[in-house]
Formats: sequence, structure tokens, C-alpha cells
Amino acid sequence: MQKEWKLKEKAPGEFFERVPAYSPQTLQLLWTRNLKTQQAIDEFFNPDYEEDLHDPFLYKGMAEAVERIMSAVKKKEKILVFGDYDHDGVSGAALLTLFFREIGIENEVYIPDRLKEGYGLSQNSIEKIISSGINVLITIDCGITDYDEIKKAKEAGIDVIVLDHHLVHGKLPPACVIIDAKQKGETYPFKELSGAGVAFKVVQALIRHDDIRVPEGWEKWLLDLVTISTVGDIVPLVGENRTLVKYGLVVLAQTRRPGIRALMEKAGLKPRLASKIDPKSKIPQTNLDTYSVGFMIVPRINAASRMDHADTAFALLTTESKEEAGMLAQRLEDHNKERQSTVEKITKEVEQRLRANEKIPPVIIEGDEGWSRGVLGIVANRILDKYFRPTFIFSKGKEKSVGSVRSMKGFNVVEAMESCKDLFEEFGGHKAAGGFTIKNENIEKFKEGITMFTNKNLGSDGFTPILEVEMELSTEDVNWELFEEIEKFGPFGEANPKPVFVMRNLEIAELRPVGQNGRHLQLLLQSASSDKQLRAIYFNGANGNGHLGPGDNIDTVFEFVADEWNGTKELKLKITDLRIAT
Repeated sequence: MQKEWKLKEKAPGEFFERVPAYSPQTLQLLWTRNLKTQQAIDEFFNPDYEEDLHDPFLYKGMAEAVERIMSAVKKKEKILVFGDYDHDGVSGAALLTLFFREIGIENEVYIPDRLKEGYGLSQNSIEKIISSGINVLITIDCGITDYDEIKKAKEAGIDVIVLDHHLVHGKLPPACVIIDAKQKGETYPFKELSGAGVAFKVVQALIRHDDIRVPEGWEKWLLDLVTISTVGDIVPLVGENRTLVKYGLVVLAQTRRPGIRALMEKAGLKPRLASKIDPKSKIPQTNLDTYSVGFMIVPRINAASRMDHADTAFALLTTESKEEAGMLAQRLEDHNKERQSTVEKITKEVEQRLRANEKIPPVIIEGDEGWSRGVLGIVANRILDKYFRPTFIFSKGKEKSVGSVRSMKGFNVVEAMESCKDLFEEFGGHKAAGGFTIKNENIEKFKEGITMFTNKNLGSDGFTPILEVEMELSTEDVNWELFEEIEKFGPFGEANPKPVFVMRNLEIAELRPVGQNGRHLQLLLQSASSDKQLRAIYFNGANGNGHLGPGDNIDTVFEFVADEWNGTKELKLKITDLRIAT
């Protein structure tokens, strides 16, 4: 699909004069990230664990949560940690369990079956919890929408502490304590922590209690789990999240957890710290980055719940046995391969249905009885990326269907589902991603309602993907100095994407297909105004570009990559999009 290239707002001249210590390119990148004061710039480039993390007691309800948990500890009451089944909930459940283990407290853990129980608390899970004699129930990465289930737990004498980060819709559940920065009247200054990030703040608060004894700085070793959840949940990597992940990548590179080490080995990751530490930085450098976490570690953890049960992932994150870690990592590796095959199959089926239409509908809603519920979100993402339409994918059961929804920026899926909320059994999520359960008899009305909402709230311009470009560069700007400046902006992620640039009127000196079935393009480019040549790679670029050849002039959007091979490093362009120069 043809993308619209959109240059970001150019920084005003006075900004370049006011902060003269950086190159024009770095200043432009700072401006587009709304980093416009020296203090903000210093905090961005030099995150400080001791200075930049907010006091956990700024959370509304944190003091009450600590008091109730410590009361349970003293009275030896039964505590159960209920974590969602994905990487965030599992990491949060592991994090809290490891803390309890450190202070000598045993807790029970309940992670629901994605396929049988669905997201969050259910009547079935609550009945099991009540029958097991639990006194305190702590939910992680879920709970804020589970009014009826928490009401039932309360009536049974269970105190529920909700640790969540999802949007609130409807009335708050009658929990003992709710810690969610998105609830009304919340006093915590940063609203975008992951579920495990919220659990980490609870641990920070508990450690300050007079009766808790852990080695100073012990909680920092939990940042590997916080990083996995933060990167995987695609929450904004700014503010407190940036600090947590910046330090967390270093912790991850030297993690104490045998399971994570075994999982990284299966993924082909060989984490290491730089032998030389930049004297200007307080944080050691590591070869691990957000791509390593988001595309190599997180999918393997999530494969547990998608293809079997998340208990495998939880066991991997908490085991102290190297032998067990290896066995569990292999199991997740097998599940991940099965997951990849299932996703490909369902995606092809959806695309076949779409090709049968005269035109792509404004909102894509597809479901089938044979589709695995565990991979619906991934399929929805694939379809969204290709067709740039809000996408609802569901698995049809005998009486009810369960689905996942994904959407582009500017279309709030929770609001879309709110528009026909009476049709759903359950729904919820973030602005760009969510899930739902619906009776089959309501599916056609649901399709009509969501389509009506989409037509009303997303004009024709909303169906054109926008490729935001930082600035235009020349061939002379492509050098290692600029590359190193860009790398200082990492870790990259939501709200701090890896910068992409545009370069115009480049002549193709060489072009050849590479990779399986020649689907990638390797190019040698040069500018008419310079003899300098640049090597470039365009992954999956052969599709639709068979007309290109040596001598053609192109405009291209790209990012910088350092290609390492046989001990040598070469600076290349990684092409995101290209078109014939006009």
C-alpha cells in the first residue's frame, strides 16, 4: 500500500541557538520528541535510576496496599497472585513471587488458561480461588474491568488488590485497593507503566516497610522482568519507562534467571556488556536492545499461552534450576514454531476472503470456527499492517465468539466497542489494541455497529498510512558520527521510534535480489551531486519493485544500521520505503 511521507515539524532557529552543544540533526530529533529544555534533554540522555523514578507512594492507594499485604504476611494469611496470561501478566506474577520468595513468604499463583478462561478474572477462576481459602488476591495486568468477579470475591471475604494499567470503562470494581494510574483522581505523575511495571512499584513500596529486609538495591535485579513487560506491551518508552528499560537491558544482559538465559540462547541472543564504559554515561552499554526483547524474547514467552498454557512461561521465569530452564526453554521454542505456522495459515485465509471483495471494507471483521484463539491478536496485527484498517479477528465457538482487535493511531478501539457495548459479553483494552467476547447471535449487529462507528469517525484520509520522517539528509550526512548520535536516543520504542530519514534523487548504481526467493533487495546508491556511494538493504522490497534497475533515480526513506560481518563494520541504509524520483 502506497504510504504518504510526512516530514515532522522543523525546529525553530531560536532552539538551535538556545542549545548549541549538539549537532543540528540531534537538535531536530530532540525537538520532535518534545525535549525542549536543557533539563529534559539531560534526563533523556542520562537517565538516573535514583533520581528519575517516582515515589511509589504517589500512587493513590499504595499505602493501603502495602498495609494490607504486610498484614497478611504477619498473620500468615494466604496470598494469591493472579497474573494475566501474556508476557506482561506473567512477568508481573513472577516479579511479585520472586519478591515474596526473597522475604521468605510463600504465595500461590493463578494464571488463567487463555483458550478456556479468557482474559482476566472469570466466574470459574473466582470460584476456584474462593474454595482454596485465599485471604488476599492480587491481580496483575488485569482486574480493572472485572466488577462482578471482584464483587463475588469480596462477598466471600477475600480482599482484592488490583494492580493494573488498562483504561477504565464503566464503574470501578469493589476491590480493597485499586492501583491504576488511569483511574479517576489518580495522583501518580506517570500514566504509562506496564502491568509488571506497576507490580515493581509495589515492590519498591514494600521494601521501604520497616519489617522488610532485603539487600540494598536488590530490586534492581527485577528490571529484566520489567523490561520484558514494558517493551512487549508497547507502552511509551519515555519518562519512567525509558529509565526502567535503559537499566533493565543491562540487567537482562547479566540476568540471574536461568530460564531467561536459556530462552535467549534458544533465540540466538548472546548478551554482553561493552568492555569499555562511556565516561559520560552512568549506564553500561549492552548489545541487547528493544528489538531483541520485542521480537526474540517476548514472542517465545507468549507462545506458552497461545499454544498451551502460560504456566510454562511462569515456571521458566521463576525456576532456579538450570536443567529445568533448558527443558522449559525448548518447550517454548517448539510452541513458538507452532505459533508461527498457525499465524501464517489464518492470515492467508483472511487475505483470501478480502481479495474476494470488490474493495477492502473500512473495517475488517473476520472470524471462523477453526481459528486458534491464541494467535488472533497477531493475525489482526498482520492484517492491519497490510491493509491499514481497524481489524477485528475472532474465533467462533458454539454459542460465543472471542476476538482480538488492533488499529492504527487515531482510532480508539475501546471507544469503537463502547459504541455498541450492549452487544458484548466482555470487552476492553488500550486505544490501539483490545479484546472482546460476544454471543454469536449478536455478531451481525456488531459488524453493522462497528462499521457505522468507523465510517463516522475515520474519514477517507484515515486509510492512508502515514510514514513520519524526521528530516531530509544528503549523502554527506551519512557517517559514523551521526550514527553514534542517533544510537544515544535508544532504547527505541513507542513514543520514541527509531529515527527514519529521507534522501532524494539517488541513482541506483547496482541492484540485486538476495535472500529466500530473492525477496530482499541489495542496492548501491549514489547522489548526482556527490561521488559518495552508499550500500542499502530493502527487506521484502522485491515485491512490487521488479521494474527498478541500475540507472533509475529514486527517493528513499531509511534508517541507519551498522552491518557487522567477519569482524568488520559497515554503515548501511535500511530502506523503509522508496519511490521513483520526480
